[in-house]
Amino acid sequence: MIDNNRPMSKLLWVLLLFTQLVACSGPSRSDELPATFTPVTPSPTSTQTSIPPTLTASPTATMLPTSTPEPDGCQKPPDDYTRVEVNGWMLNQRTLAMLAHAQELYGGEQEITGYAITQGSYTNNVSASFGTHSGGGAVDLSVLRRGTYTVLWDDVEPLIRALRAAGFAAWLRDYGELHADSPIHIHAIAIGDQELSSAAEEQLTGPAGYFRGYNGIPVVEGDIPTPDRYGGPILCQWMIDISYQDLR
Repeated sequence: MIDNNRPMSKLLWVLLLFTQLVACSGPSRSDELPATFTPVTPSPTSTQTSIPPTLTASPTATMLPTSTPEPDGCQKPPDDYTRVEVNGWMLNQRTLAMLAHAQELYGGEQEITGYAITQGSYTNNVSASFGTHSGGGAVDLSVLRRGTYTVLWDDVEPLIRALRAAGFAAWLRDYGELHADSPIHIHAIAIGDQELSSAAEEQLTGPAGYFRGYNGIPVVEGDIPTPDRYGGPILCQWMIDISYQDLR
């Protein structure tokens, strides 16, 4: 008798074997999360905030006021107002001492304590001087080589600088600057002279004055004074001590 179930039996074995092979080669489900898995949120931890260090300003040195640095050549003049005659002109000893100091600083050929003096103090001989020579401390100096009409142009600025360091307000007065045919010369006013005329003092501190940076020549009210061509005043400590100051 023929067993009709044999083919069926073989088929079942084949299916069973196939099922096992598929099960062995398929992906493992052990690492899958269950449907009800709820992720655990880590509890917050305190975060430390960096606090910058407090900056403490280091102490700084307190700057103390200092006196005005002395320009080269500054030297307080003597308080001697004895009158002396030099080259036919009257001066006081204070002015003459200042001229002698300026001569040393200048070191040139012009003898400003002698023959180069062309007008002194205590005189009203020259009206074009605006009355500046009527008291003490005023002097005019030639810039011509002795015995000639040659202007010592190279000596003009060194002379001006030396006179200013010695304590004068000093300017060059060029040909015709004061009036028609007025001669070229240096005009100087001794700062701090107790016998200065009011006109001479005006040339120091007035609207056109030396300490304001001008040339000292008076101007009509409303006009602008002429700037000092030599750059302004030299201010020594002894001038400050008697209340002069840079007024520019």
